[in-house]
This record gives sequence, structure tokens and C-alpha cells, in this order.
Amino acid sequence: MSLFSTMSVVAAVVIVAGFGNTYVPKVVSGSESIPSIVHLHAAVFTAWLALFITQTMLVMRGQIKRHQQLGTAAMALAALMLVVGTMTAVNAARLGHRGIPGVEFPDVEGFLLLNINATIVFAVLIGAGWWFRGKPEVHKRLMLMATVGALMPPGISRLPFVSGHTPAIALAVIAFLLVGPVHDLITRRRIHPAYLCGLVVAVLAFPPVAAALSTLPAWHRAAAWLIG
Repeated sequence: MSLFSTMSVVAAVVIVAGFGNTYVPKVVSGSESIPSIVHLHAAVFTAWLALFITQTMLVMRGQIKRHQQLGTAAMALAALMLVVGTMTAVNAARLGHRGIPGVEFPDVEGFLLLNINATIVFAVLIGAGWWFRGKPEVHKRLMLMATVGALMPPGISRLPFVSGHTPAIALAVIAFLLVGPVHDLITRRRIHPAYLCGLVVAVLAFPPVAAALSTLPAWHRAAAWLIG
């Protein structure tokens, strides 16, 4: 398997395992009322993980035409994820959620910004990946960074053995972000610029960055409008 097909599977396993540690028990036990938007979020984002694995496998098998045809559906799904991700973040803020163990904020505005930033990071990198779809070396790296940089951190922070431990969460997130660049260094002796751009964009989804930006008066006004 190539790096990209391997990482697509690893990302899916980590994300599913993380949310399986928090979301699934609530669904099974019925101990907590879960908003419908959360169920929709779970279904849509799981569909993306399945699609991402499928796309990398198609490329690995040389089925480029099918990969390209499925790419149009992938962009429609990504657009839906942008909408659903934002709606879920706003719903969490309205319910008063300030974060999860290990990634907690002083107020709901901070956690809301973190979630919206992650959604923006995903949308920007996916959009860039689509724009550069005619350049495979750029395209596949941006698509990988979109998933690893925006979708994996929430899953990582919910894993049983790192949940509640901020340093462990941070180290795990950074380690996964560096898998691609390090692989490039080993195999190409240089890091592809697409990874560097992806890392710059992904910084927006770092909790300390969101925490700093969330103190701005402009964001508090925007958050108040979003939360209603």
C-alpha cells in the first residue's frame, strides 16, 4: 500500500476509535439525549472517511478514471460537511459545551471557534486539492492534509489512552501531521511545498491558536450572532 492509502485507513481507524469512545456509548445506552444534527454529523463524516479510503485505493490500483468520476461526488460531500460541521459546532455552543477533557476553553466562544476553524481548514485544503486535481503530486498531499489536519485531531483527543491529557493529544496530532512531510524527506530528500502550505493552514485548527483568536471582540460579536 502507498503512504496515502495507508494513511487513509489509519485516519479512519483513529477517528472512528476516538468517537467510538464517546459517541457510541451514549447511543447504545441512551443515557444522554443526542441532538439530531450530531447523528447527521456522524453519518456524513463517516461517509467521507469511507470515500477517502475508496479514492486512495482506486489510485493505488491504477483506476484513475473512476477516481476522477468519484471526485465530483466527493466535492459535493465535502460541501455538505462544511454545512453540517458548522451547524454541529453552533449547536454545541448553544448547549454550553466548552470543550472535551484535555481540550477545554474558558467559554463556549473558544470551543466554537476551534470547531469552525477545523471546518474551515478542511474546506480550504479540500478546495485547494480540487483546484490542483490536474497535478497529482499536489492534489494527493492536500487531500491527505485536509483529513489529517482537520478531522483527525478531534478523533485523537477522544482516544481512551490520550483523552484528558493535553500534552499527549498535542504530540499525537503533530506526529500525524508530520507523517507526510517526513515520508517525503525519506523518499524524495525534500518536503513537497503542498505539505508546507497544508501545515500553515492546519495551524488554524490548533487549540492555542483558536484560544488566542477567540479573545478578539470581533469574534465574540460573530459568535453571539451565530449562537443567537
